[in-house]
Amino acid sequence: MLQIFQRKILMNKHLLEARDNFIESAGRTTQGFGLGRIIGQLYALLFFSPDSLSLDDMVEELKVSKGSVSTNIRELEKWGAVKKVWIKGSRKDFYEAEVEFMKVIRGGILPFLRRKLSSSLVTVNESKELIIENQEGFSGNDKKIANFYTERLRKIQDAQNKFSLFFKLPGL
Repeated sequence: MLQIFQRKILMNKHLLEARDNFIESAGRTTQGFGLGRIIGQLYALLFFSPDSLSLDDMVEELKVSKGSVSTNIRELEKWGAVKKVWIKGSRKDFYEAEVEFMKVIRGGILPFLRRKLSSSLVTVNESKELIIENQEGFSGNDKKIANFYTERLRKIQDAQNKFSLFFKLPGL
C-alpha cells in the first residue's frame, strides 16, 4: 500500500487524472450494463496498476468497503479478468488484471449479456403468449391494442434474435 501512496504523490497530476478518469468511466460503464460500479472500477484499477494489489490496497484506493471489494474481485476471478498472485513474504492475497481485454469480454461480459438477453426473451414470449391466449376476449379497441403490442413484441424478438446471432460469432 505504501508503494501506491508514494507513486500517487510522485505521479504527474495529468497522469493521475487520466487514470482516475478511466477508473470512474469503467465503473459507470459496468453499472450501465447492470454489473455494478465497483466491479468496473476494480478491473480498471488493476488494469492501470504496474504492481499487484491487495484487497486492502484496493479498499484504500477506491474508498469502498472491503466486503464489496472481496465480493467483486471474486466475480472478476471467475471471469478470468483478474488472477491471484503470490507475493513472497506476505500472507495477503494480491491480484493482477488480465490485460487481454477480449478474454475479459469472452469470460465475463458476454456470458452476463447472454443471460440478460435470455431472461428478457422469456418475458417477451410470456407477454406475447398472454395476449394470444386471451385475444378472443378482446373487442374493438382492445383488439387494436393487442395487435399493436404483438407487433412491438415481435420487433423485440427480431432484435433479440439478431443479438443472439452476434453473440455466436467466432472470436466472441
